[in-house]
Amino acid sequence: MKRYSEFTFKLPALRVLENEHHLIRHLMSEWHPIVLAFEDDAYSIEEAHAALQELRKKIIEFLDPLKNHTEKEEAHMFKMLIKYVGDEQGPVKALQDEHQDIDAYLGHFLHHLRGDTSNLSLEEMKTIVQDAGEAFEVITFHFVKEESTIFPMVKDILTEKEQYELFENIYSPII
Repeated sequence: MKRYSEFTFKLPALRVLENEHHLIRHLMSEWHPIVLAFEDDAYSIEEAHAALQELRKKIIEFLDPLKNHTEKEEAHMFKMLIKYVGDEQGPVKALQDEHQDIDAYLGHFLHHLRGDTSNLSLEEMKTIVQDAGEAFEVITFHFVKEESTIFPMVKDILTEKEQYELFENIYSPII
C-alpha cells in the first residue's frame, strides 16, 4: 500500500500538487482526531467545549493552505483540462463541485462557532462538528479522485508545453 510520504507522479506539476495533498492530509490529521472523539462521545461537556475551540482554531489554520491549493487547481489545472474534456459534466465538473462542497461544510462549521459558544450543549456541539467530519470525508475522496483520474489526464492529455506551463503557474507555496 502506498504511504502518503511516497510520490506516484514524476511530472513536476503533478509532484507539486501531490506534495500539497501530502501537506493537506497532514494538516487534516491534526484536527480529524477531535472530530472522531466527538463521534465516539469521548468528551465530557467541559472537555467538549475546549475541544471545540481547539478544532475551530485548527480548521481556521487549515483554511489558507486548502484554499491556496484549490485555487491553483481551478485557475490552472482544471482550466487547462477543460479545453479537452469540457466543464458541463465529467470529472473536472465533479471536482469543482466538491471544492464548493468542502467550502460549504467548513464555512457552515465556522458559522456556528461565531460569538459565544459557552452555552452549547454536547449534542449541539456534536451536530456542529459533523460538518468538519463531512469536509474531511469529501477532501479524502476528492484527493483519491484527483490522483487516480485527473492527474493521469494531465500526464496523458496535456502537451509537454502545457505541462511545463502548468508547472510554472502552480510552483508556489500554499503556506
